[in-house]
Amino acid sequence: MDKKTRLYLTYAMGIYQLVMAFVPELVQFYNGEFVLASDLPLEMCGLSGILAGIVIFYRNQTLFEFLYFWGICGFIHSIISPEFTGGEPGNFQIFDYYVGHSMIFLVPVWLMVFMGRNLRKGALWRIALYTQPVLLFVGIVNWLVGGNYMYLAEAPIANNPLILTTEWPWYILLFEFLMVIHFVLLYLPAKKDSTS
Repeated sequence: MDKKTRLYLTYAMGIYQLVMAFVPELVQFYNGEFVLASDLPLEMCGLSGILAGIVIFYRNQTLFEFLYFWGICGFIHSIISPEFTGGEPGNFQIFDYYVGHSMIFLVPVWLMVFMGRNLRKGALWRIALYTQPVLLFVGIVNWLVGGNYMYLAEAPIANNPLILTTEWPWYILLFEFLMVIHFVLLYLPAKKDSTS
């Protein structure tokens, strides 16, 4: 595949991600069906989907590292234990779920393989630390709108073998521990040799 084709495919992925991150919500809003408690893009996979579009056009290293860790973790668990909110999903929702979650895996890997992106030394600890104020912000939004974004108010109902407890706040502490384990496993094969 030549460089020009790779570039076009990269931009196409970015456009797709940004369109799919916002257009369905805008349609819901226009139809009067938008619900603050469930339709904001504040799940980790939803935020990763937005990041997957942004990092294509705005090559910020920290945002790329967020996408790498959040996106690949989100992809793995969305495939292990798919969860559809809002009742029985239609064909479009199923398509969007699997394509969208595949893209949050594909985009960071594509950028690493074809566009020369890498993780900086210590990226796993930096992103684990930077994730904490994001969780605090999402927790405040949950409190204000009665939501359960990032499952900070209630444990997920998905049949995931890593959900060992559903008692609040212990499952959140478990998720934090598992996040670090996931990040370490993702960091080791992808870390950059330099200290930049």
